[in-house]
Amino acid sequence: MAGFAAIILAIFLLVEHIITQADATGRFVSGKQFVEILTFSSLESAIWLVWLELIPVNGLLAITFFLAALFVEHHIADNVKKGLPFLKLSSTRLVFTGLLILTLSEVIGAVVWVGDQNLLVVLIVGSLLEHYIARNVGLIR
Repeated sequence: MAGFAAIILAIFLLVEHIITQADATGRFVSGKQFVEILTFSSLESAIWLVWLELIPVNGLLAITFFLAALFVEHHIADNVKKGLPFLKLSSTRLVFTGLLILTLSEVIGAVVWVGDQNLLVVLIVGSLLEHYIARNVGLIR
């Protein structure tokens, strides 16, 4: 069941990332951008899957992995939006801080949601906040 959920998540993330890329650049994605988006969308889906699998094993390891892995994935996504090298770390404090805040908003929403799945609204609010910040960070050159 977890594998199926990861595939569904990857598909939705792919569509979401294509839309945000088109919004950031004002045009549809190129073949190279599509491959990059497919890669980091798959990576994000895998990060969620590994995090959910780690929670019952070791909660501290799970949250540490989730934060670090999503922070790197958000760097990659920001680089693709800006046409920068795939694995280039941020060169400005403002971008670094923005990526950290958007990662924390996603992680907090996810953790609260996993703690009580009746609080899906928290995951949705965290995700909306993440995307709002990501769009604005994407504007910083």
